Amino acid sequence: MNNDGAPAPGLRNRRFRAALYFAAWGVSGIISTTVPSLAANNPDHVMVYFLLLMAAVLLLLLSMAAVDLPWLERAAARLEFLLADMF
Repeated sequence: MNNDGAPAPGLRNRRFRAALYFAAWGVSGIISTTVPSLAANNPDHVMVYFLLLMAAVLLLLLSMAAVDLPWLERAAARLEFLLADMF
């Protein structure tokens, strides 16, 4: 643990925590819709969860790479705003 209570240095960043949250949501959704005993009747749900997972991975990459580049910071902010508006 760091002195600020975060278990890892990147977890203080709000955008990084949001990306982890969306990634966990996407993975759990994919697992819950593709496991045969839990499979959903609607295959569109699998695609929505996959797109959510890919958006979360992109947000994770942007939040880690945006430290030095202001245009990546703006792209990460726009993606975070888009995800926040959708959900």
